[in-house]
Amino acid sequence: MQLVCLEGGRLRAVFVPDAGAKLLQLIDTRSGQNLLWQNPRVPLARTYPGAPFDDVWCGGWDELFPTDYPCTIDACSYHDHGDLWNGSWEWSLTDDHSTAAASFSRQTSSVPCRVSKTVTLVKDTRKLTFDHCIENLSAAEVRFMWNLHIAHPILAGTRVHLPVSSMAIAGPTSGRLEKNAKRTSWPLASSGLDLSRLPDASANLLEFLCAEDLRDGWCVVAHPSLGLALRLEFDPKVFKTPWLWGVFGGWRGHHFLLTEPCTSLPGSLADAIQNGSAARLGPGESLRTTVSVEILNDFVSDVPGDRDPAVAEIK
Repeated sequence: MQLVCLEGGRLRAVFVPDAGAKLLQLIDTRSGQNLLWQNPRVPLARTYPGAPFDDVWCGGWDELFPTDYPCTIDACSYHDHGDLWNGSWEWSLTDDHSTAAASFSRQTSSVPCRVSKTVTLVKDTRKLTFDHCIENLSAAEVRFMWNLHIAHPILAGTRVHLPVSSMAIAGPTSGRLEKNAKRTSWPLASSGLDLSRLPDASANLLEFLCAEDLRDGWCVVAHPSLGLALRLEFDPKVFKTPWLWGVFGGWRGHHFLLTEPCTSLPGSLADAIQNGSAARLGPGESLRTTVSVEILNDFVSDVPGDRDPAVAEIK
């Protein structure tokens, strides 16, 4: 497989066009640290339609469209985790010595859409900018859900920050919360537990939360033990309901966090249509939006007095 690499002195980003154009590695070149989680038991391989996502997923950053869970609507079937992660994307590179960009595009199989993204890196920065476009190529409305599926490692002291005060519990288990709980305050649960601080794998838990009252379009995963944090910015009018999928040993023995900015509530496209959260594109319409990700050496949350210690410049 070919790898597409953008490198600007302080950041290296590695994409895999033959595996759904996933962002496999996002590396801070000073420390050599990859800020994306890699599945230690599933090697990188070409992806293909029909594969069960969980069995071939090697980690990194994928896109899910037009569904998450598989479903059937009006005799049309929608694949597990959607169309974009399986199969190859077309790609090209541009480079003017100060700015480099990788452009990726493909048509989707289950809905008549063309999806494209141009990822730009400015030299000597640690920020990637994604300019996304989804085009409805048909003469009928298209309904969809779109999810940025970003896997982060969990290290000693790793913490997640999201500008919300309430989360719905969306998974089959309640994780660290009371059994049968439906929602929780954030970041402090009613019990006083700080949900932003992530447990180690010995907890043997799985936790699935969905933001209910997003105030702004950003999310930060901070690693004080490394002196690094990863900040994601997105349009909250597009990605209205970010999800947090915490795997603390409770799914296949893994230990990682998924941050998932999404257009819709958790579930399948059929669920989103039923609950009214499905996104829509009219005939011939396009959705354009920009997402950025940046590696930081310092981060202060919007909670008064809440600061990650030991976040200092790495020499």
